Amino acid sequence: MIITTSRKPSQRTRSFARDLERTLNIPYIQRGKTPLKELFKIDDHILLIGEFKGNPGSLVIYDVENEKTLSSFISVKLQKEICGEKIENKDGIRIKIDKEIDEETLPYIDLFDKFLFQHLNVNEESNIILKLEKDPKYLFSIQFYKGRVKIGPLIRIKSIKLFDSLV
Repeated sequence: MIITTSRKPSQRTRSFARDLERTLNIPYIQRGKTPLKELFKIDDHILLIGEFKGNPGSLVIYDVENEKTLSSFISVKLQKEICGEKIENKDGIRIKIDKEIDEETLPYIDLFDKFLFQHLNVNEESNIILKLEKDPKYLFSIQFYKGRVKIGPLIRIKSIKLFDSLV
């Protein structure tokens, strides 16, 4: 899986992409004028960060293999807003996933699990924890922890849609 942004991203969107790159240990490719079709040749799974009014506003996950697209509207807080520093996942891609959700949220979590989380090397021994939490204003939120300390970024999922085509 690779991370990229929409064309001409704002500084905040680039910062969010770099936060995800550091935390998830997934490569971030600066897109520039590169068409999506070229990126599909690099990897079968693309995480595209879209913008709304200069802020990260959507996550679109392309699954070229199965010709499916998962689109979600989001709200984010960057690492520097949560903990004031850049924290890297030096253990590799090992992530522990902790779910604190209810039955109503489970179908949405399953979609994210299928499209995003299965591409992470999940390991119960990791010191980086990806915690899925119930959020009263949103479907759910994704918060990263190192031990018990929030390290960010915080991703709040507003809505999710699944499409049967790539573009």
